[in-house]
Amino acid sequence: MRHHPSEATLLACAAGTLPEPHRRVVAAHVAHCPHCAAILREAEAIGGALLHGLEGSPLEAGALERVMARLDEPARPEPAPAPVTLAALQASGRWRRVAPGIAMMKLIERDETGTRLDLIRVAPGLALLEHGHEGQEMTCVLQGSFDDGHEIYGEGDFAEGGGEVDHQPRTLPGPDCICLISTTGRLKPHSWLGRLMRPLIGM
Repeated sequence: MRHHPSEATLLACAAGTLPEPHRRVVAAHVAHCPHCAAILREAEAIGGALLHGLEGSPLEAGALERVMARLDEPARPEPAPAPVTLAALQASGRWRRVAPGIAMMKLIERDETGTRLDLIRVAPGLALLEHGHEGQEMTCVLQGSFDDGHEIYGEGDFAEGGGEVDHQPRTLPGPDCICLISTTGRLKPHSWLGRLMRPLIGM
């Protein structure tokens, strides 16, 4: 594993300021990266210490009485964290073929920040259409590998970039390349074919 989230991304994840689709991609990487998991735990601990040091705010009238009245209520179970393994993610939706050798699975619809979450599966040796981005993109490789023209990304690797990213990822020999991808905004295809296909894939 050679590529990791930036420190700024890990801090934003710890602070809870990342959109949920981006947070899920970070979680997929952190689940298999002890180095980033340790940084995230440290950032969360620092955030907790900072909150502990803040001055308290006055309670609303009747707040204590409301809390005391709820002490005898049964505890609400905490929801289990959403799994980020390849098997669990694939079981949560259906693959949709968008081009020969390329399929996508929508996991989270575009939210109020304009961010969505998808799985993409690309057969080895295929190149995606050259494109740019309107906003942030985060990718975690769950299987296989690809070359984006600048770096090679293998299983567990994390790629991120914003509007400055302009690339044409190509999958490498081996198993199908499956990636968890979150994107804010739309893709900006450079070719007329890409512009025709964009409405079909919703990106």
